Amino acid sequence: MSYSPRVVANALLRRAKERGVKLTHMKLQKLVFFMHAWSLALNDKLLLKEKPAAWPYGPVFDTLYHDLKSFGSNPIDSLLTELNPVTGNVAAMVPSPTDGSFWKLLDSVWDRYSVFSAMQLSALTHEAGGPWDKARRGQTGDIPDDWIKSHYKAKLNAQSSA
Repeated sequence: MSYSPRVVANALLRRAKERGVKLTHMKLQKLVFFMHAWSLALNDKLLLKEKPAAWPYGPVFDTLYHDLKSFGSNPIDSLLTELNPVTGNVAAMVPSPTDGSFWKLLDSVWDRYSVFSAMQLSALTHEAGGPWDKARRGQTGDIPDDWIKSHYKAKLNAQSSA
């Protein structure tokens, strides 16, 4: 199932609260990107309904940018809301607890990347030849999912053969 960036961000914000970690806008953007990237590489599944844009400090999801820009570099202290298509109400939503593949992916991404600062995560997205780098050099707005998928699948293959 694919989700809006807000729903994935809310799941990460909840995990951060459970662990006593504060997330800034920039760090949350990068964690959402890594969720998307690893879903494509590991599961061949499109996690997000929105493509990331290649901004100067790394991949950015426009909807999250507009929702979170008021926080500046301060920690985010609330969940994001959107229209629930089932109820018709505006609510802070997260993926269902029954979406086991989502929560497994979240745990993996959290364990691997939550220890890094926002700037370190940004640097990780700036690999030479990586999807963000190619998009910036080609001056494309969005980072194509196939570039993300092939780059992170190559990382998996390199780890497997090492």
